[in-house]
Amino acid sequence: MVSSSKPITEIKLYDTAQRHIVSWHPDLDVSIYVCGITPYDSAHLGHIFTFMTYDLLQRRLEAAGHTVKMIRNVTDVDEPIYKRAAETGVSYTELAVSETAKFQEIMQRLFFRVPAHEPLASVYIQEMAESVGLMLESGHAYHLDEDIYFDVSTDPNFGKFSGFHDGLLLGLMRKRGGDPQRPGKRQPLDFLLWKGISSPDDPAAWESSLGRGRPGWHIECSIMSSHLLGTPFDLHGGGNDLIFPHHECEIAQSHALGEPVMAKHWVHVAAILYGGEKMSKSLGNLVFAADLLETYEPAVIRLALMHYHYREGGEWIPSLLDEAAALLKRLRAVRASPGQCGQLYDNVCAALDNDLDTHSIVHELEDFAALGIVEADSSYDRCQSPDRTLKLLGLVAD
Repeated sequence: MVSSSKPITEIKLYDTAQRHIVSWHPDLDVSIYVCGITPYDSAHLGHIFTFMTYDLLQRRLEAAGHTVKMIRNVTDVDEPIYKRAAETGVSYTELAVSETAKFQEIMQRLFFRVPAHEPLASVYIQEMAESVGLMLESGHAYHLDEDIYFDVSTDPNFGKFSGFHDGLLLGLMRKRGGDPQRPGKRQPLDFLLWKGISSPDDPAAWESSLGRGRPGWHIECSIMSSHLLGTPFDLHGGGNDLIFPHHECEIAQSHALGEPVMAKHWVHVAAILYGGEKMSKSLGNLVFAADLLETYEPAVIRLALMHYHYREGGEWIPSLLDEAAALLKRLRAVRASPGQCGQLYDNVCAALDNDLDTHSIVHELEDFAALGIVEADSSYDRCQSPDRTLKLLGLVAD
């Protein structure tokens, strides 16, 4: 079989909103928004696994001739940054700039496609304030002391995206930065749109049409995605811990701002666990990408993570790195016929089109590596290495 590059007619992906695998028929121009980092700590394997999922999707689309506009934001306006800056004795702006630069370096070393835009939340403060003002005028928001909250009772669909029961919604809101217990709120699930700040001692505040303050977390991605991609854009992604409250709240804000459909498809990535728990600073179970890169080349890390399906995640097994290194060595040594290399490429494309089935891809690579090493001589002049497939998967530099 001879491989050819032609636009993809169908990709199967699990759509979070629809709760099943759907057929996506991408146009030639594709728009994707992925929630990026909050830059207060180094990139760990959980970050890499999440962003590699969309990198694989982008690579597959571009290899087939599609133009992909990928946006991956930087949340440089958020409470964890201010807390870490205070702990380390540096300004929050210095911390954000430093950690963002480290993250971008790691992404480049791991052969990630550079996003079309990597917007900073701090650049869109005025647009966020104006949107919050519109929600106040339309009755979707209200003042509570100096702050402004979204009234979830004004959106009859609030909670339908995640599909979680009320008790879980409250627990997740509390765990993930919300304040359901705050007195004076109309509903416990009402979420912060704008934090008013009158104290001149708080440096993380901006003058705006709403007065001095800073935006809440959720409004940031609503504004950056709509300004950079318009609505509806093709696909919105992020870790599955963002399903609620972050993405649920984004959708509610978009509805309130007159955008009935924010994104056509929603694709979320499960967590990589370590010690049975999601990697997090508070648990101290982080595996940093920078540390792994001191021992392993970038392709090894990517290939090891491909043992996990994006919807399943799973417990991190360090021995996968050595297994991936051995497989990569065998793949680089194989020389096969053009037909065999073409078949491998087509099989890998088919697996990517089938809900990014990286499990099958690893098996395909193992089977191909089993072809063995062909000694270089004149009779093998027409034989090839699987470089095209490795490039598609980000296992060699572009």
